[in-house]
Amino acid sequence: MSGPDSTRSELLAAADRAAEFLKRRRTSPVTGKASAAELREHLEIYDFAAPRPVLDVVDDVFELLERAAVRSDHPRYFGLFNPPALPAGIVGDLVAATVNPQLAVWSHAPAAAEIERKVLQWFGSLIGWDAAGTAGTFTSGGTEANHTALLAALARRYPKWAKDGVAGLGGKRPAIYVSSEAHLAWIKIARNAGLGRDAVRLVQPPGGLRLDGGSVEEAIRRERHFDPVLIVATAGTTAHGAIDDIRGLDVVARRHQAHLHVDAAWAGGGLLNDKVRDELAGVELADSVTIDPHKWLAVPMGAGMYLARDWSPLETAFGVSTGYMPSASVEYRDPYIHSLQWSRRFIGLKLFMALATIGHQGYSSIIEEQLVLGRTLRSQLLARGWRVLNETPLPLVCFAPALTKGDEDVAVRAIESYVVGSGKAWLSSVSLRGKLALRACITSYESTAQDVHELLDLLDEARLHLP
Repeated sequence: MSGPDSTRSELLAAADRAAEFLKRRRTSPVTGKASAAELREHLEIYDFAAPRPVLDVVDDVFELLERAAVRSDHPRYFGLFNPPALPAGIVGDLVAATVNPQLAVWSHAPAAAEIERKVLQWFGSLIGWDAAGTAGTFTSGGTEANHTALLAALARRYPKWAKDGVAGLGGKRPAIYVSSEAHLAWIKIARNAGLGRDAVRLVQPPGGLRLDGGSVEEAIRRERHFDPVLIVATAGTTAHGAIDDIRGLDVVARRHQAHLHVDAAWAGGGLLNDKVRDELAGVELADSVTIDPHKWLAVPMGAGMYLARDWSPLETAFGVSTGYMPSASVEYRDPYIHSLQWSRRFIGLKLFMALATIGHQGYSSIIEEQLVLGRTLRSQLLARGWRVLNETPLPLVCFAPALTKGDEDVAVRAIESYVVGSGKAWLSSVSLRGKLALRACITSYESTAQDVHELLDLLDEARLHLP
């Protein structure tokens, strides 16, 4: 075991290595080339029979992670919502790991619990709710937060469910109505809640992108054997950045006394920017909201938030009392009686640190710059003869080459392979209205106009290599 002096030197040296890793990421390839066989062979040196110097292991792990990964922290990673972590967020994770508080109950970590409560209430005010009345919890990510929304909805809808489970549903078939373009973690959630895959009613949006209230109302009318317990508005679909009609979906939810949940795992971070906040009109009507700070707010994984208007469904869904816990306080909102987790890490500190050090305006400026880059990418693709296929105010562009002959899906895959294989940038392909499209999203606060133009040049180069 290390003593205080060696612990200090190891932490300082590890921090130096981390800083060097961050410093060289712009010049590193976006995609690593190591094969599974090479990695497994390398890891054979670790038989765990004898201790190794910690800094030797740190150096080796950094080297492995650098050469064998898609570098989602890279400024020319234009992929999913995995931005580089802000330095203050990294520091927050370090402090949380150092103190390692236990957030099951308020009494064991009152400072940590109150820091998280402060952040959750502040986001409640951004949504448009009364801050003091905002309920919620930090989660491991969006799936846990959305799972929480379903359990809260069941607790509200069926008085006997918390005690009797599915037997307490009174023979009804609870259903989740959500866009077919939504994140399909909803299927996993429904299975884990005991409702089954068919409880997720995927509704096709008119035009293929943005779900409206009329489409959901029609689906409910057709399927009278289902009970609409949860209606979901997706704010920023993963594939193409669509924002569902939250206000229209709220009308349907109220008509059927359903729980309205806004899955804003990505775009919810945009509440810190007035332009994005305007695009999320109606979010204040929701019964609950998911936001993942590890997406647009650039803190280390995993960090999700479940925010709600009301504590009581959480107490019904998760409240328990046992002799080995020091309390089960509704007054102090002991986390374990209001969330799916029991023992829990101090998740909220990294977001608190980021907010405290760059501020609301700092975040707004970062988001504003990314919005500008998204518009630049969109306009330049059009100017260079590409077809832009989605409409969104968010910095996410779906596009395809304008072909006079040949299979468009084959061309999209060839271009994607060329760009990713170059190691100079990373993007993906998605299905949009039944056809493949290229997808590029601005995810990094370090991305610049030069990075966007390098991507554009690479795309043009890839297009020239099409057969």
